[in-house]
Amino acid sequence: MNLNYIDFIHPNHINIFIAAAQEFNCHILVRKTGQAALNWVGKRGYTGKRADMKAKTANQNVGRYQLAGLVCSPFVQPLAFTGERLASAQKKWSKCQHLITVPSNTMGFDDQRQPRGCHTPYLLQTNTDHKHYGCVALVDMGLLIPRYIHGDYDLYAIIPASKAFDPNALNPLASKLGSTMRPSSMGLEAYERLFVDNKESQLSFRVATYINNRIESISPDLLGALMVNHGEQLNLGKSGQTFEPVLAILAKQENGQWLKILASQFEHEQFYRNVL
Repeated sequence: MNLNYIDFIHPNHINIFIAAAQEFNCHILVRKTGQAALNWVGKRGYTGKRADMKAKTANQNVGRYQLAGLVCSPFVQPLAFTGERLASAQKKWSKCQHLITVPSNTMGFDDQRQPRGCHTPYLLQTNTDHKHYGCVALVDMGLLIPRYIHGDYDLYAIIPASKAFDPNALNPLASKLGSTMRPSSMGLEAYERLFVDNKESQLSFRVATYINNRIESISPDLLGALMVNHGEQLNLGKSGQTFEPVLAILAKQENGQWLKILASQFEHEQFYRNVL
């Protein structure tokens, strides 16, 4: 498997993750994000996927439509999802479609205006002439100019560097949280708090807030800073331990490197044994 650091984290954000690992003396393990999603990061009119949005991102474009890396309806654009991903995308969509307003016509919505009469956080683009036809935008009950949603950073684990790590012994401190991981300057009062399964530790919340605030400082669009929006996968319990490829951002350099890809179960387990 030929993986690169930029399959996991945008090049502009690598130093931010390294700084967070140093600041909190922890190793940060990040799941593969994909270059399709990272291509939208930092652009005006786009934002990372919040914890309340469980729908999947498309993994390929369809004809003239630019869909790859964006949250997209698998029923409007089924060809945007390859192989078994389509069935999974349809299942996830069904679970969160109540959060998405679907316009009753093919005119869709204007990217440059706040939508009127939208009573959900998200809006589906139904304009068949739009390059993002079938994609979902964050509008927050019509309070925001639409921002199309791209994949965010999925944390696999955050491991304190000062003690032994046992992925089977994790005990999350919280099990139900709203989408609270956003730049502090935005203010939580601007959002209706939508409660979702989002198991996270106090450390993961602090790390995520730090990373989002640092990304905000270099982002041309405030909402582009919403890149870490939920807790670690391992905090979901043993079922979350999949040994998938992850990028480890280290608390201190190893052989002159801050970053290390763990591509197999053997590399995961070796890392956990030697993580101190």
